[in-house]
Amino acid sequence: MATCPSITSKVILTVIGVIFWGAAAGLIFVGAWVYHTYNNYSHLTKDNLTLIPAGIVITVGVFLFILGCIGCLAAVKEHKCVLAVFFFILLVVLVAEVTAGVLGYVYRVDVKSAVKDGLTEAVQKYQGGPGSDEQVDYLQTELQCCGIMNASDWLNGTEWSKSKIHAGLVPQSCCIKFNCTATILAKEIYMDGCYDKLQQQFLSKLVYIASIAIAFAVLQLLGMICSCILMCRSQEIRYETLGGPNSGLRV
Repeated sequence: MATCPSITSKVILTVIGVIFWGAAAGLIFVGAWVYHTYNNYSHLTKDNLTLIPAGIVITVGVFLFILGCIGCLAAVKEHKCVLAVFFFILLVVLVAEVTAGVLGYVYRVDVKSAVKDGLTEAVQKYQGGPGSDEQVDYLQTELQCCGIMNASDWLNGTEWSKSKIHAGLVPQSCCIKFNCTATILAKEIYMDGCYDKLQQQFLSKLVYIASIAIAFAVLQLLGMICSCILMCRSQEIRYETLGGPNSGLRV
């Protein structure tokens, strides 16, 4: 007869399996969002360090989808092999999540430096053409910013400032409203730099990602505990007495 801990474990495993399906969709979405964001700013960075955690997150999402299927199967069948596989994959995913967090922390300074260097180079070479210039315009419009640290960066030794046509002006993407005069002294342009705005955007998303990661780490630990309980129960069933408690026969 199933005991209360084993029934509870089966219910929890089933719920965790369903949650993992939703989590898989969420993680894959987050990873895809990071790739999409990086693609918009790819010409502004000299390195792809930000893609390392994103790749791990997407991989974890795929694992979680498979894990959800295995978790539900393990809860229904209580097969020792399936439970062991479920436990092992949970452990692998947990290690991968910790690795992603550690990599994000270790490379945080390198990422900041790469972003700032790439942004500086893009602004200095900006001439209003296609490629990286379009991405600078996209960045300034999207984040409502102008220049690297502030709008005056456009006047300090950039290819843009060397042109007589652009003397004392900033790109139109710095304008608060479309087609402004774009003069550095006007109140019609964004004055905040893009570097700090970009940092704030990533940090705000990082808080949500970290909170979700911690929540799922707790779920994974709970799943590992439940799978251990069910594995112990399946071991006990193998040694139940055949023919009743007084038959003396055991297998």
